[in-house]
Amino acid sequence: MNDFTAAARRLRLAADVVDRHARHRTRSMIDVVTEGLRSAAGAFEDTAPCPPGELPEELCDAMAALGLVLVAQNFELSGALVAYAIMPVTGEAPPMKDLAAVSETLAWRDFELRTRRRTLLCGGPLDSVDDETVSWALRCLAQVHYRHERLAVEVQADNAAPGNRSRRPVQLLPAARTAPDHRDA
Repeated sequence: MNDFTAAARRLRLAADVVDRHARHRTRSMIDVVTEGLRSAAGAFEDTAPCPPGELPEELCDAMAALGLVLVAQNFELSGALVAYAIMPVTGEAPPMKDLAAVSETLAWRDFELRTRRRTLLCGGPLDSVDDETVSWALRCLAQVHYRHERLAVEVQADNAAPGNRSRRPVQLLPAARTAPDHRDA
C-alpha cells in the first residue's frame, strides 16, 4: 500500500470516527465533516504520488479547511485528527508541546496527555492492518489532543492568575526530560 492509499484509508476511518464520536448540536455539521473526509479520501486515491512530505496545493487547502472546521465548531474532537490521517504522506505528526504550567496538578495533567499521545504513536496502532485498531488510535489521538487544547486554555488562565505570574513552570521528572528518546514534538 503506497502512502496515498494509506492516507485515503485513514481518512475514511477518520470519517467514521467523526460520524460515531463527534458531538455537535447540529447533526448536519457532523455530516459535512464526514463527507469532507470521505471526499478527501477519494482525492488521495486519485492523486498521483508526489515526493515525500509534499501534497498538491488543493489537497493541502482541503485538509486545512477540514481541520479548522473541527476546531471552530467544537466537535469534541481535535482538528489534529486530519493531520494524523494524512501522516503517511506528510510524515509529520501534529505537535503537542509542554504547556509550562506553574501549577503541579495542571503540569501532571499535561504530562499525562503527552505520554498517552507518545504511547499511541510509538505503539504502532496507526499502522495496523486491522481497521478497528486504526480507528481506535485515530479516535484516541483526536480526544487526547482535544483535552490538551482545553487544558492549554486552563493553564494559560492559571499561569496568568495574580499569585502565579512570577512562578516558574513546574519541572516534572527532570531525568525523563533529558533522556535521549524523550519526544514532546
